[in-house]
Amino acid sequence: MLPLLGLMLNGTSSVLYGTVPELAPGGRVERAFAIFYTWTLGGSALATPLLYGPLGDAVGPGWATMASAATAAAVVPLMLVLSPRLAAPSTQETSTP
Repeated sequence: MLPLLGLMLNGTSSVLYGTVPELAPGGRVERAFAIFYTWTLGGSALATPLLYGPLGDAVGPGWATMASAATAAAVVPLMLVLSPRLAAPSTQETSTP
């Protein structure tokens, strides 16, 4: 289960890092990354000890890991909502001379 969890967590991070600049309103990439990092780091700092710690104590580490994997998978609906806003590469940008 841990390799799958690691794949999910790494994959979501890579996708988010790549799409933050494209979704930044008005080209304000610095502000978009500031918001992204604040929520990401703040969320993990709070969720890990306050949510998953007591959950692991109550139901065991296996179920707490499953809850963590489910939380990581929860980004999929967000991805589906945001994906139409991503710019499709134009044929000029992708073609080589």
